[in-house]
Amino acid sequence: VSGFTGSMGAVLISRHTAELFVDDRYTIRARRESDLKVKKIEILRQRLRMTGKVGVEDKISVREFQRLKKDFPRVKFVVTHDIVEDLRAVKSSAEIGHIRKAQGIIDKIFSNIKKTRLLGMTELALSQKMQDWAVKFGADGMAFESIVAFGPNAAAPHHLSGKQKIKGNNFLLLDFGVLVNGYHSDFTRTLFIGSPNKKQEKVYNTVLEAQQRGIEQVRAGQKAAEVDAAARNYITKAGFGKYFTHNTGHGVGLEIHELPNFSPPTPSRVGAPTQSVGAKSEDVLQSGMIVTVEPGIYIENWGGVRVEDMILVADKPVQLSRSPKDLKSMIIE
Repeated sequence: VSGFTGSMGAVLISRHTAELFVDDRYTIRARRESDLKVKKIEILRQRLRMTGKVGVEDKISVREFQRLKKDFPRVKFVVTHDIVEDLRAVKSSAEIGHIRKAQGIIDKIFSNIKKTRLLGMTELALSQKMQDWAVKFGADGMAFESIVAFGPNAAAPHHLSGKQKIKGNNFLLLDFGVLVNGYHSDFTRTLFIGSPNKKQEKVYNTVLEAQQRGIEQVRAGQKAAEVDAAARNYITKAGFGKYFTHNTGHGVGLEIHELPNFSPPTPSRVGAPTQSVGAKSEDVLQSGMIVTVEPGIYIENWGGVRVEDMILVADKPVQLSRSPKDLKSMIIE
């Protein structure tokens, strides 16, 4: 809303004005970052006393909301939902440029990974290398804590990289992204160290085909739930439905999870952070959104596979990554 990146501040929007309120620690920084009028946070209290009805985002804490109601008993506070998030879902050309740059850095990192001797390296060591490469190639940092998961660890979609050494004859799942000018990115590839057996080949190719079917549904005007259904139905028909345990994708931008949300059509699943548990997404794709498509299969004590790309929504899907994902290209010694 404001361009301000500090951790303490508020924007008050009226019918005719928008003002940014910060404390003295952030005044200079806020004026540099924001086009809005910057005022001291104390003035916000005066503004609220003169206002009868104020909308409040539902992302503030319960404690903050209770404090507002206590301090301003004459104000009628109305809880709002996804007003800012709906605006952020569609990206400007500048925002798309930041995320394209991030994807270019990701592709360079992944290329370096494939050239690196991974046998004997720990998950944590590889994660640290990825971070070093990100900064070297121009990123501001990582978009989230990278997931490096070898073998059975890959069965946990959000595995915490540890001291597990990378060995042969199993999957190595890599889920990471970088930050560019405050914008996140998201990418997953699943390498195979050695030569996969028939089951491993089947699982990988099932996920890859499911992802492609999901990507084909990413276009302006399409219901988000249809993207999830295209990928999920293929995995289910292949006999792995119960092993696909998360949503097919989500929007990406100033946060790693934004609208729209590709949630599953059944109430037994868990929605993304912006959806209630088990909710079916009612989102409709619009041109300019950037979304991920990331189906996966996760089998406990065996391993897991996920393939993920960011897609720009237009009349037809535009994949931002140039990194390969066919099984042959994923096999390394």
